Amino acid sequence: MLRRLTFGPRPWQVDDLAGAGVDAVIDELLAADPFRPDDLALGSDDDYSRLPAWWLDAMQDPRAGVHERMVWFWHGHLTSSLDKSSPALMYRQHQLLRTHAMGNFRTLLQEITVDAAMLYWLDGAGSYAASPNENYARELMELFALGRDGGYTEADVRHGAEALSGWWVDGDNGDEVRFDAAGGPTRRLEFLGRDVGTAAEVVDAVCDHPSCAPFVAAAVHRHLVGTPPDDARRAELGEVFAGAGLEIRPLVDAIVRHPSFLEQRFSRPRTALEWFVAVRSLFEMRLDWWPLDALGQVPFFPPNVAGWAGDGRWTSVGATMAKAQVAYDNAWDTATLDEDDPVGDLLGRAGMYEVSDSTLDVLFQAADQVESRRDRSTLLHALLVLSPEFSLA
Repeated sequence: MLRRLTFGPRPWQVDDLAGAGVDAVIDELLAADPFRPDDLALGSDDDYSRLPAWWLDAMQDPRAGVHERMVWFWHGHLTSSLDKSSPALMYRQHQLLRTHAMGNFRTLLQEITVDAAMLYWLDGAGSYAASPNENYARELMELFALGRDGGYTEADVRHGAEALSGWWVDGDNGDEVRFDAAGGPTRRLEFLGRDVGTAAEVVDAVCDHPSCAPFVAAAVHRHLVGTPPDDARRAELGEVFAGAGLEIRPLVDAIVRHPSFLEQRFSRPRTALEWFVAVRSLFEMRLDWWPLDALGQVPFFPPNVAGWAGDGRWTSVGATMAKAQVAYDNAWDTATLDEDDPVGDLLGRAGMYEVSDSTLDVLFQAADQVESRRDRSTLLHALLVLSPEFSLA
C-alpha cells in the first residue's frame, strides 16, 4: 500500500503501522490532508534545475501521501514539458495539478486546456480558426481522455481544433492567457455528436463521452495497481467514476479497496523516479536529481506527449546498470546497521518483508564477507536497492 499510494515506505514506517488493519491504513492514507510544500521562488539562472529538485524534496517529505502520488500521475498523463515552456509556467501548471489531483477531472481538464504551459506544449497558443493547429484536439481525445479507440473521427479532430482556437499567452503581461475573439471560432461545429463553439464546450463534450470515464479510470488503475483492469473491472470503475461526476477521490477509493489491489503483488516496476525517491529515503540523503537523467525520468521533462511509456524499461539491463551507478556513488554515508542483525535491520528500514530466498542469500553472504561495520552497511545498502523486490511495487 505504501509503495503504491505514497512514495514510501519510509524507514520503519511499516512497523509503525503494523498494528492497524488493512482498512484502517487505507482510511488513514486516503484521509490525509494534501501536503503543501513551501513555495519555490523562481527567477535565477538555474531555475531549470531547481524545479525538479524542489519536487523531489516534496516527494521525499514524510507528509507526502496519496495526494502527492496523484500529482505525479497527472503530470505523466496530462503532460507538458520544460522543453517548450519556462520554469515559471511549468511551476504554474504544477500548482494547477496540485489543486485538482484528487478533485474533479472535468475541472482539471477545463483548466489545463487553457493553461499557458499546455498551450505552448501542444501548440494551442496562436492557433487561429482560419488554420487551426490540431495537436491539442487530437491528444485531448487520444491520450488524455478517450483513448486511441475512443470513438472519435478525423472530423472531430478538425472541428475540435477549430473550436479550441483563439487562445494565446501574453508574454508582455505576466504570461496571462488570453482569448482573441477575432482569431477564435466563428461558427458552431459538430464535435463528438454535439454542437460546440468554445473550448469549454469541447472539454465538456469529451468528458461526457461514454469512452471518457472508463478510459481515465483504467489509467488510474494501471498506475496504482500495476496492471490494466479486465473489461468487466474497467466498465465497473467507469461507472463509479461517471456516477461520481468524474470526482477523482471516489475512483481512487474504489480501486484501492478492491481485493485486486493487494492480490496483485509486485505487479509493476517502480519507475525510475519512484525508485530514486525510495533510495533517497532509505539512504536518508538529499541526493541531487541529475542521476535521473541517466535513469530516463526527470520530472518536468517527459519524452513526449504520451509521457513515460512502458514498464519493462525500468527493469532493463541498461536501467539496472544506471541504478548500480547511483547506488555505488551514494551508499558510502548510509546509516550503520545493527551488528547482530545487519540484514534484518536494513530490511526493516526499507520496509521489505517479502524477500526471496535468493535475495536473502546474497545479502547474508555479503554481510559475512565484510569485516568493517561501515563497509558492510555501504555494501548492503547498495545491494538491496538493486534487488528485484526493491524495484517493484
